[in-house]
Amino acid sequence: MSKRASVCTFAFALVCMLLTVPATLKADTIILEGSDAIGFHCALGDLGACTYRDQVWTAIGGASPLPIAVFGNTVNGTPVTSGTHPVADFSSVAAAGNLNNYIALYFLAVNGCCTEDDSLITAPGAQAAVAAFLATGRTVMIENYTGGSAWDFAVGAGGMGNANVAGVGGALGGPICSDGETVTALGMANGFTQPPALGCWTHQAYNEAFFAPLGFTESFYDADPAFAADNPGVTGPFSSLLSTGPTITGSTPEPSSVVLFGTVAVLVVGLKFRRRLTSKGI
Repeated sequence: MSKRASVCTFAFALVCMLLTVPATLKADTIILEGSDAIGFHCALGDLGACTYRDQVWTAIGGASPLPIAVFGNTVNGTPVTSGTHPVADFSSVAAAGNLNNYIALYFLAVNGCCTEDDSLITAPGAQAAVAAFLATGRTVMIENYTGGSAWDFAVGAGGMGNANVAGVGGALGGPICSDGETVTALGMANGFTQPPALGCWTHQAYNEAFFAPLGFTESFYDADPAFAADNPGVTGPFSSLLSTGPTITGSTPEPSSVVLFGTVAVLVVGLKFRRRLTSKGI
């Protein structure tokens, strides 16, 4: 075999090897939502809440053709719909079948308002299925999360979640109903805008001093300052839409993916350059 053929064969084999190595999946994303704008306000026809609903679907669904699985019931029993990303409504995790058929999971509050629906995740097999789904690097969002231990397998709160939730259903004080939340720069980067007053966008606020060490470092909506004022002995600050990472909308390419395709590009250019030199007899 000629030297040129050997080089080309090796380069081709290396390119094939790189292309068959899977890029590292992004870490799973878990979003704690202190609002029932989707399960309550939008279900009752509030257009501002439905705008927020579609921002959520875009944020956690992105351009993926896979639908978002929505679990539970709205306040009036109407199915959750979408003006942006396709969604599929289910009464239970088991009813959805293989969760890998969905790009993200959204868990509605108890009848759409105003506390998390633990029955959805304590049903037989639900926790194991959701844990396996998260292991693939996808997104789970919990409406009106109140820190229940049922979600500790994913959140990692170790039974202390509720002690660090303010507002409805939480152990800390705070207004039970507020429109004082503020979208952050991170929130805007993830596709959210300041929601209009709904009469009550926020029910819960999350103590970031507790949740940040668990990985919840991105606040998309800072909570009404009244939550901090009502809990003077708590470090804070408080968030009403708190995430472990960026949504699909706000994410950037994984470093491994950049290196992978960058390496392939360099090899392709190198082969073309080698071919040009060979054609000139060099």
